Amino acid sequence: MSKEFSSEEYLSWLSEQPKKMIVVKTIIKSDSGSILVAKPTYKKTWQLPGGGVDAGENPEDAVVREVNEELGLGIDKLALNIVGTIYKDDDDLLILIYEYSNTVDENMHFELPSDEIEAYEFVEQHILNDRLPGYYSGFLSAHISK
Repeated sequence: MSKEFSSEEYLSWLSEQPKKMIVVKTIIKSDSGSILVAKPTYKKTWQLPGGGVDAGENPEDAVVREVNEELGLGIDKLALNIVGTIYKDDDDLLILIYEYSNTVDENMHFELPSDEIEAYEFVEQHILNDRLPGYYSGFLSAHISK
């Protein structure tokens, strides 16, 4: 016989569940098919644009917010499609990877926040694996054409 949780029982159960950090990353392509990467000031490696999902925030809204904060680029939430995930067990971190279905001009100038992003560039898909950290490799092998 099953018993439905009361609101208090549900909140108590929920508070005992593990909490993962969730990050969103975005594949933004140029008209020529190159992919936009950014170099954060606080990391040694290049990254796909994106960042943390705030408490209570929809992941797609986080993509739009993070891309705007990092690059000054406004993107259409309806043009985002989730294309994969990466789980980093050492950090208990889940990365949701979206692809932006609209392209951007490779010659576009982005306004970078000096305290967050030091550089950006478009890279050809076949060298993306060399540019991004190793934890992207499985995703890139499965989802990015060579």
